[in-house]
Amino acid sequence: MIDNYLSQVFKFVPAPSLVLLPDVPKFTIVEVNDAYLELVHMTRGDLIGKGFFEAFPNNPYNRVPPWNNLLEKLAADGLPNQSPVAKHIFPWNRGGHNDTKYLISTNTPVRNDNGELAYILRTVTDVTEVTLARQTHSPFTSEKFLSETLQIARIGSWEADLINEVINWSDVVKEIHEVPADYEPGFMTAMEFYRTGEHRDAFMQAVQETIVSGKLFDLELIIDTRRGREKWVRVTGKAEVIEGICTRIYGVIQDIHGRKLVEQKLVQSHRQFESLVQTVDGIVWEADADTFEFIFISDQVRNILGYTPEEWLADPDFWQNHIHFDDREQAVGYCQQETRGLRNHTFDYRMWKADGSLVWIKDVVSVIREDNKAVVLRGLMVDVTEAKRLESLEHLEKVVLEMNSFKDSPLSSVLDTYVRGVEAMFPHSKCSLLGVKDKKLYSLAAPSLPVEYVEAINGREIGENAGSCGTAAFLKHQVIVSDIATDLRWENYRQLALPHNLLACWSYPIVLDEEVVATFAVYYDRIAVPGEDELKVIERIASILKVIFENRRNSELVKDVNERYEYVNMATNDAIYDWDLVDDHIEWGDGFFRLFGIETEMAQYPLSRWAERVHSADRESVANSLEAQLADPQQHKWSIDYRFLKTDGQYAYVEEIGYIRRNRLGKAVRMIGVLRDVTKARQEQHELKLLVSVITNTNDAVLIAESDPHDISGLKILYVNAAFTRITGHLPEEVVGKSPALLKGFSPARNDFDKLQDAIYNLEPLKGTTLRYVREGEEFFISLALLPVTDARGVHTHWIAIGHDVTDRLRYIGEIEERNHKLQEIAWMQSHVIRAPLARLMGLIDLIRNYQHSDTEKTELLDHVLTSAHALDEIIRDISSKTERI
Repeated sequence: MIDNYLSQVFKFVPAPSLVLLPDVPKFTIVEVNDAYLELVHMTRGDLIGKGFFEAFPNNPYNRVPPWNNLLEKLAADGLPNQSPVAKHIFPWNRGGHNDTKYLISTNTPVRNDNGELAYILRTVTDVTEVTLARQTHSPFTSEKFLSETLQIARIGSWEADLINEVINWSDVVKEIHEVPADYEPGFMTAMEFYRTGEHRDAFMQAVQETIVSGKLFDLELIIDTRRGREKWVRVTGKAEVIEGICTRIYGVIQDIHGRKLVEQKLVQSHRQFESLVQTVDGIVWEADADTFEFIFISDQVRNILGYTPEEWLADPDFWQNHIHFDDREQAVGYCQQETRGLRNHTFDYRMWKADGSLVWIKDVVSVIREDNKAVVLRGLMVDVTEAKRLESLEHLEKVVLEMNSFKDSPLSSVLDTYVRGVEAMFPHSKCSLLGVKDKKLYSLAAPSLPVEYVEAINGREIGENAGSCGTAAFLKHQVIVSDIATDLRWENYRQLALPHNLLACWSYPIVLDEEVVATFAVYYDRIAVPGEDELKVIERIASILKVIFENRRNSELVKDVNERYEYVNMATNDAIYDWDLVDDHIEWGDGFFRLFGIETEMAQYPLSRWAERVHSADRESVANSLEAQLADPQQHKWSIDYRFLKTDGQYAYVEEIGYIRRNRLGKAVRMIGVLRDVTKARQEQHELKLLVSVITNTNDAVLIAESDPHDISGLKILYVNAAFTRITGHLPEEVVGKSPALLKGFSPARNDFDKLQDAIYNLEPLKGTTLRYVREGEEFFISLALLPVTDARGVHTHWIAIGHDVTDRLRYIGEIEERNHKLQEIAWMQSHVIRAPLARLMGLIDLIRNYQHSDTEKTELLDHVLTSAHALDEIIRDISSKTERI
């Protein structure tokens, strides 16, 4: 219990010394210096912790009055005292024989700042040689030897002759006062050496009392020597009374300055130690290594555990009995095991406080050894409740955040787990979590609160005085209610809480984007005010809850985004990729398989596997382009077209766009991009070129007009081809941007535009309409096809008109029709005109062949035949003439 510096000073003090506790009647030995151990031939282990009489059972003072109670006398009156010369026989010496010593012991009180007796300093003077010399009448009994001995001991004699008022000092006394050898002290000047004030007053009072009563005095006082130096002396005096009159006072003065300095340092050290012990933020203690009985415990036990040191020290098993039952066996067993192994150790356990609550203790124990044996345990108990609570909180946070990270974890399960974990860290507490929606409170988690109470507050509106949670949600800051029964904020709600023994409630709002989404509350079954550490923990709990709610909201947003991404990924033919350049691994999206038929793999997919599928004719140019783009720190985008091999052996035309991410040094570390199959687009582009070529070079007139969706009749020409100009004579710059109705050459009087108007208003295609067009007096005929065009939304946007010159075809058709008319006339003549003369011929021939006629009749019939034949010949000639004209 003495600091290191003082221990070293005390250890090497030449005077054999002990430090005892004033614990009557034991007088426990707490410290001993090397000179004393050398004198008594014992070890520190033989003495430290034992009672003085227990350590020296053969001490003659134990048997001889009045010297057997000098320690008790000092403890009672607080005054120093000294024993007479006593013989001590020690068990052995360095030669292996018994060792006899003659000793004088001085007992000196050591007081603390309050003047209370703290220690007893016992100093031993070895007078063996002087005593033996006297016993054997050796030369050492001479006055010279006695003088030298007293000088060595710095003890001098003095005498005051009251009758003659003469004072005599021995040479040693003069040396102590640092005066010349021939100095003659005066009756009053002798007193002036004692320091003015209490020291001089004490000396004069002691002299007066001795003169009056003859009482022996023994004082330790400060003198100021002739040289002006301060010095502690011990002065004793006794009166010589003759016939009731004090004629002389005599005594001795001893120089005790060195010893007194040690005592003062001891007191100072004790004060410093006491101050240190009482200011350390922990319980300093000392206990017996064998019995684990506490010898000392600091006042901090009041602040940390609520017990007094007296309560603790009065019960030998106090420590063990106040460890939490679940920790007791392990804690005590561990401490005993480490002590037997002579190992310093540190361990944690829970202890019950005086108010019934629990506190986590970290006990740091040092094992004090003597002769390879544990004799004393010294330790420091530190309250680590907050650290343990934070440790438990960190573990709980890890658990709930991991739960919250899983997509399928219900929010209610996450919150319930968190609230139960918080309750475990705050004994006697009940926690709840209320959601806030439409300015009303809804229960999210309250595993320990009564169901009736939870149902009663569910759906309650928030407000300025709506309990702890409703008020916290309304004001957007924490609300601490230590006594629900008296707090105005609970005036309309206390009848709900008090029947369930809910007496205190602390609430903290959870705010996201300046909006309260929930409140966290801690209820107690006692009136309770939170400490600073509890407020910090609750604030941290609220922060984690904010993270949980924020993550859950963000995860829902991410889920929506991911769903959209997945739908887009499924709907598109693009292959999205993420290339990690550091690990050289490409992560492909599902579109990679749909585009190229290549299965995506979890295994490594290096860039080389992609390069193998690039067409050999494109590979070198693609590689050079990519390498150059990655090497340039200023470049962040790469795009290129090339051919890529599909699993069916065909090559697809792809367009690749990649966005490069670089580290702070500009080095490319990641590239995210997309491969787009543009094979169809290439084909359509080729077909479009062909189509453009066809439209440009066709003999049909092509006109494309833009239509206003709000006015379907409002057309504006966007394009006409060369055939349109050739047929109509209108150049593109003359008609583009104008309405087709303004074209010259189409005369409404000569054309029927009703069909065109109906088709435009009804957005219907029109085919086969022939229009007459006159250019420079020459008439043309155009066959018109009119087609409406809609966009992807089905909104009509354009009209396409295709006009084919049918003038020659119509003229040819007219000629054919005219020939057909003539042929019809010839056919009619053949079928009708020829029939009459032919019928006559046939009748005449029948008469000639079947009937008998006279010659005249025959001649007459033959004339008729000839006439009919001539008529038939004329008809045939006419048909032949008409036929030649066709």
